[in-house]
This record gives sequence, structure tokens and C-alpha cells, in this order.
Amino acid sequence: MDSIIAVAQQTSTSPVWLAPLLGGVGALLGGSLTSMVAWRALSDTKKARKRAEEKEATAVITAALLKTRQIYRSKDVGSGPPPGGFDTWPDYLLSNLGKAEVAILAFRSEALRKRLTSSLDLLIWGAHDSQLLYETRLGGSRAVAYAVHQDAVACLGANLRGERLPDAAATWTTADGQMQWQFEQVRRAEEGE
Repeated sequence: MDSIIAVAQQTSTSPVWLAPLLGGVGALLGGSLTSMVAWRALSDTKKARKRAEEKEATAVITAALLKTRQIYRSKDVGSGPPPGGFDTWPDYLLSNLGKAEVAILAFRSEALRKRLTSSLDLLIWGAHDSQLLYETRLGGSRAVAYAVHQDAVACLGANLRGERLPDAAATWTTADGQMQWQFEQVRRAEEGE
């Protein structure tokens, strides 16, 4: 670049238009580099902000999962009246997992959002459903809750590490498939199919 500037500064042999041309090229290169650096910094800032949102969502979901795990350990979920004056077990469980359902929206990965939503649905609606437990032969609500908790934690961990989602355990897949089938039957019944 110095040699080009030196050539441009020679007044006796250089054309009059060469200095402005070189100045324009320099300005264009400088502006392009500045724009590229600014765009990269903005992109990195967006990624960092999104990553921080995902970490916060992970903390909210993990806390809700741990609380729900304790509920399943201490009570026979689905039998008898739910605690806290709730009319149904799903209402009670939804009150404990509601913030986690909203936090799922923070994740960029559609596969992760679907998997976590299914896991929470299993905890809220399926893990105490006698038909689901009978059809899947899982034995009890604690077995489903344990499989759901393990799967959700494994998925959240993989996301934090930047890895692909782990394969779902057979217990989780069976329970989720049965629950999705039951949801479809309810939908068809409501639509009169």
C-alpha cells in the first residue's frame, strides 16, 4: 500500500485523477472493514444474549422439574385429592410447571422445544393417567415421572454443551406415543370425527 501512495505522491508523472481514486479506494476498503467488524460485533452480541436467555430458561425449567420430582416422590400422584385445594392433579401440577412451559419458548431449537413440551405434558397430564399407565405397562406414575425427568435433564444438558439431543429412552418414547395417541382421540371426539 505504501508503494501505491508513494506513486500517487509523485507530482511530475502521476495523473491528477490518481490521488482521488486511491483515496476513494482506501475509504471504500476502510468503510467495508468497519462495517464488517460492526456487523460481527452485533452478531456476537445477539448470540450472547440468546445464549444467556437459554441459560436462564434452563435454570427455570430445572427448578420446576426438581420441584415436580419431589412431588412425585412424596405423594401418590393421581390418587386421592391433590394438595393445595386444587380440583385436579393436572391443575396442581400445571401450577408447579407453568413457568417452565413459558421458559421453553426461549430455546432456538424446535426439536428441543417439542421434546421439553412433551416431557412437561407427560408430567402434567400423563404420568398419573391410568389408561396411559395401563397401555404402556409402566407400572406407576413414578416410573413415568422418573423417565421424563431424566430425559428433560439430558436434553437441557446437551443444549448447554452445544451437543445434539440424546436419543429418548424407550420408556419416554412409549409414554409420549401413548399420550399423543390419547390427545388425538380426544381431539377427534371433540370435532365429531
